[in-house]
Amino acid sequence: MIPQPKLVTLPDGRGVGVYEYGEPDGRPVMVFHGIPACGAGFEWADTPARERNLRLIAPDRPGVGLSTRQPDWTVRDWPPIVTALADHFGVGRYGVWGYSGGGPHAVATAAANADRVTAAVVAAGMGEMGTFATADDFEKTDRQLLGLSVKHPLAARALLSVTARGAKLSPKSAVKSFEKQLNEADAKVAATLGNPRDVMALFTQAFLKGAAGVVDDYRATAKPWGVDFASIKVPMKIFQGTADTMVPLRHAEALSERIPSAEFETWPDEGHLGTIAHVGDILDWLAPHFD
Repeated sequence: MIPQPKLVTLPDGRGVGVYEYGEPDGRPVMVFHGIPACGAGFEWADTPARERNLRLIAPDRPGVGLSTRQPDWTVRDWPPIVTALADHFGVGRYGVWGYSGGGPHAVATAAANADRVTAAVVAAGMGEMGTFATADDFEKTDRQLLGLSVKHPLAARALLSVTARGAKLSPKSAVKSFEKQLNEADAKVAATLGNPRDVMALFTQAFLKGAAGVVDDYRATAKPWGVDFASIKVPMKIFQGTADTMVPLRHAEALSERIPSAEFETWPDEGHLGTIAHVGDILDWLAPHFD
């Protein structure tokens, strides 16, 4: 069953599409999706979160899914949206978890919202473009879309629109195409994720209002984040699979070197989807920081 977003209207009138998983009354964790994706991509974390009495709140970034578009937004513009969202839900302090393209946003939130973030996790997180990461570090599709989103956004929008339409009409074909990009470790994880329509929801649900917001999301991560890494005091754990072919190990290594509070752990021989296989590691590390 494809999870459906709830539309939350913030005090400034902007809408944010939000997915929730885990225990509704549990300890809150803000979960940030990858690119090109949305909050529909965390269904596999629902049961593990319930078992640990955690509530996962997964918002879509500006222009993604139901969220109001904010052209030319940057990674450092994300923490105020998280604050407003937490206020809406009556959440005081919360954990943060960013996966893949959500990693930069978890780092920015830990830096800007230190008074409210209990702890932060970055799992298979993209590195900061322009400093310790380049587009050439990523696999072919992301490399192409990062470049197009900055230099030729209309072309990126057209390409993503066609791809999203195809994935919605023929999710089975889309999954087969996706699997061709996976190494052996990731293929094993992907095989456990269920039927193709549900698997592709993390991608297709990102285009509920078109492709412009997804292009904006790529463009935001293609620039420096505007974060003072050395100032981060919030407890942080960086997890990374050593066999990740989508985001290289050296991104996690470079990030951990820059953040004084960061712990660093690798998952040997795991790929980009190692986060799914090791979701228990992530949640087990976050949970005690509420005590």
